[in-house]
Amino acid sequence: MEDFSGLHIFHKLARGQHIVVEAFGSSNTQRRLPGMTWFDFVELAFKQHYGGGCGNFINCGIGGDTSSGLLARYQRDLDAYKPDLVIITIGGNDSSTLKNISKAQFKKNLLDLQKRIADMGAEVIFQTYYACMLDQLEQEMADKMLANMQSIREVAKQTASSLQDHYQRWQLLQEQQPELYSMLMLDPMHVNETGNALLGLDLLASLKVPPPASLQHSYKAAFFAQQLINQLARQ
Repeated sequence: MEDFSGLHIFHKLARGQHIVVEAFGSSNTQRRLPGMTWFDFVELAFKQHYGGGCGNFINCGIGGDTSSGLLARYQRDLDAYKPDLVIITIGGNDSSTLKNISKAQFKKNLLDLQKRIADMGAEVIFQTYYACMLDQLEQEMADKMLANMQSIREVAKQTASSLQDHYQRWQLLQEQQPELYSMLMLDPMHVNETGNALLGLDLLASLKVPPPASLQHSYKAAFFAQQLINQLARQ
């Protein structure tokens, strides 16, 4: 697991200062199902660990959005809130042939987003997707999806940004425990409530913030999935 404990938000929290964290993405960020999203787990964990008034956690996910869409609504949905940390999860819709966004344009958009956020004085965590059901997608979209996930990794490295590579971990489960993997998916491109919990637990592990103990009932299954993936990763 990565180590994001050096992010500036933790220095602010140590000084007793208020933080603003924003999730910026598409349907896998947007609240669209009953229960908690991955970002809810992050917010509740921070507030349980650092206190309920430690900061604002703003979800600006919009289903169907692309990297170009994030740039288009940057001023309204990101700059207006002046976040300290932005968690960007994008790329699935960019992979659709209907969106007409090339792989090169996708990468450029990510670089533009990172620069704007850095110029604002904030930091970025780039996230890859969980492993989607590529065999149920058109081949061109499946190929482009993999290429876009690689672009996310490259942009994170190029800009010295934090990277939460969910895809790499989920692919282990998809390949070695396909039945368990399918229990975390709502459809070929989206996770269900348990899948959301797993994404949240993994991100919290990288942030070095303990998951909210009072809510263990809501992430028991995801916790077991996380431990299984950890074992698979060690093999």
